[in-house]
Order: sequence, then C-alpha cells, then structure tokens
Amino acid sequence: MSRSGLRVLVAHSFYRIPGGEDGAVRQQVELLSRRHHVELLARQNADLPGRLSTARRMTFSSRERSDVESLVDRFRPDVIHLHNAYPALGPSVHLVAHKRAIPLVMTMHNFRLRCPNGYMFTEGEPCRRCEGGLYHNAVIHRCFPSRSQAMGYATALWAHRFLMRLDDKVDLYMTPSDFMRHRMLDWGFEASRVEVVRNFTTGLKRSERLGSYGLYLGRISSEKGIDVLLRSLSKAGDPPFKVAGDGPVLNALQELAAGLGLHHTEFLGRLSRDEVERTLADARYVALPSSWDENAPLAALEAMASGKPLLVTSTGGLVELVENGEGLECPIGDVDAIAAAIVRLSTEDDLCRALGERALKRADSDFTPETHLGRLQAVYDKCLATKRAD
Repeated sequence: MSRSGLRVLVAHSFYRIPGGEDGAVRQQVELLSRRHHVELLARQNADLPGRLSTARRMTFSSRERSDVESLVDRFRPDVIHLHNAYPALGPSVHLVAHKRAIPLVMTMHNFRLRCPNGYMFTEGEPCRRCEGGLYHNAVIHRCFPSRSQAMGYATALWAHRFLMRLDDKVDLYMTPSDFMRHRMLDWGFEASRVEVVRNFTTGLKRSERLGSYGLYLGRISSEKGIDVLLRSLSKAGDPPFKVAGDGPVLNALQELAAGLGLHHTEFLGRLSRDEVERTLADARYVALPSSWDENAPLAALEAMASGKPLLVTSTGGLVELVENGEGLECPIGDVDAIAAAIVRLSTEDDLCRALGERALKRADSDFTPETHLGRLQAVYDKCLATKRAD
C-alpha cells in the first residue's frame, strides 16, 4: 500500500441474506487497500432486534450517530464511501460526514433512494408509485413481508428525504450502470453529481470449454423472473439447467419445476465461492430473466469474465451488458422468446463460442479491478477538489 494514499472509510449495512452487493463491498475494500488506507464501518442487519426498535434506529439513532462520529474522529478519513445505509446505519453516516465537512460518496446499488423496498417492483410487476414521495404506497401494496416493516421503511425514507434532506448531504453518487445514472437524472439529480463506476470481478478462471448446462446464479426471489425461466425451459424441451442461490420463493419454484416435469433442472442452493467458480466453468450460458429493472448484477459480470454468454431480458442495466453481442436479449416475461433463445444457446456451438468470446473481451475491458480502481480514484479526486473549492 502506498503510504501517500487517501484515508477512505467504507460504510455498509450487510444484508440478512447475503447477496452480490455484500460481495462487491468486500471486494472493493480489498482493492482499495492496495492503494489507500481503508477502514470498513460494517453493521450486520441480521443482528438487529425486533421490528419496532429497528424502525426507530433506521429513522434516527443518537447512539449510532455517536458511534459513527467516534470512529470518524479516530480514523480521520479524507473521504467516506457509503453503500447500503439501511436499516442498521440509518442516516448516521450522512449526518456525521456533513457535520465534519468530509466528502461523502455513495454507490447506488438499488432504488432505495426513492423506493422503500429498493426494487421498484411489487405485486408481480415494476412499480414507480413512491418516486414523488408517496411512501404510504409501500404499506398499501404490501411491498414487505409485514405491514410494520413497510411502515418503518416508508416513515424513515420520508423523514430522510424531506426533513433531514439526506440527498443533499451526498457530494457525489456512483452508479454501476448507465441505466441507473439516467434514472437518477430523471429524479432531478444534477448530472455533475452522478458518475458511472462499474463493478468488477476478480479471481475467476476462464473456461475454454462450452459447458453442458444453462445456469441461473443469484437471489431466488419473485422479481428475478425465474418462474418465467422455468416455463421457458419446459417449452424448450427440458434441456439441462442449474439454479444456484437461495431466497424467499425457492420452495415455490421447486414445486413449479416439478409440476412442469423439468427432470433436468437442478436446484443447487447457496454455493461457496469455490463452488460458484466450478459451476460457472462447466456452464454453457448464464440466464438473467429479470422482471424488474436490474441494475448491474455481479453474477452477470462473473459469467462474462468466465467467457460465458448471457441470456437477459430487456430491462434496466442488463441491456447494456449485451449491447455489443455478448449474449441474447429477450422481452420481459416472453416465454416463447426465452425458450427460443435457450434452444439456440443449448444447440448452436459456434454461436455460444462467439458470444462468449465477446463477453470475455468486454469483461477484460470494462470490469477489471484496475479499471474500477482508476474510476474510484477519479471520483474521489473530483469530490475532494469540489469540497476544497467550496
């Protein structure tokens, strides 16, 4: 590590069910440590107590703010980089950074800035009801497992946006996709405050072989469109396929697969890092059939870095991942189109090789640790220069 590097405090509330965002934060901390002095301010959402006390803490906690303030005073960061604030950190990082006049940058992994559940997806379809601040829709439309949880998030987001004005306390936002940047501009953020910094992959072995099955890798939840994928697999003739991951609709999807007679679809559950690499190496393609506006899933970048073509739906940041022929794109929810793409990827060797080569070339260009670190440095420098000018 260079002794002349910046002092960077990375802050993140780790999720109850670990996912790609948590992994991206850990990878980023390790990467930043090569050049800078880095400390991780970590909170574990899984350790939080009952819903009422968690809701209060998420809205505002003087104790949490004091703890963050003590850490900031001890570490003396040049810049603070916030990822997920909810629910454990709440507004504390924003408030302390503003009070101490420390540049604050924030990565937008999801839509939580304008949507209580972060997905802008509810009742089986995309939703933008809360964008203008009408967060009571999260309660009306059952956007959370419980009414109390929906009320907690709706209250916190309203208070943070309209009373504490947390949006204004972030100096610069980073988005992992062009799509997310454009969405933030639609929300009224100044273009100069939003920069695209793509996620990266590291340590994956490149596979020269085509593989023998399709693969879904990620969270098993309704917005991911896996139910449509299973129906498409049935229409495509039940080709070999593996589903890796865990989540709230796993049991329902297993029942659906059995009902569709998918004898060659295997549910693997949650995989270790080594198991992910081995499973990717033997896969023929990776499917991301999302029904919501997916931002920049780490699973897609890992597939591309392994030389595997993508099968994506026409939504969110997925489209830009295949814009140069790195995979096939299908309309959201279109069983026939997805089935046809599955047949092509399962049977056309030359197509698979060509798409996989383009995917690998794109990964080598846009999703490397070196590229990510350079973009981070540029953002930090811009943020510091702006702060000094003020």
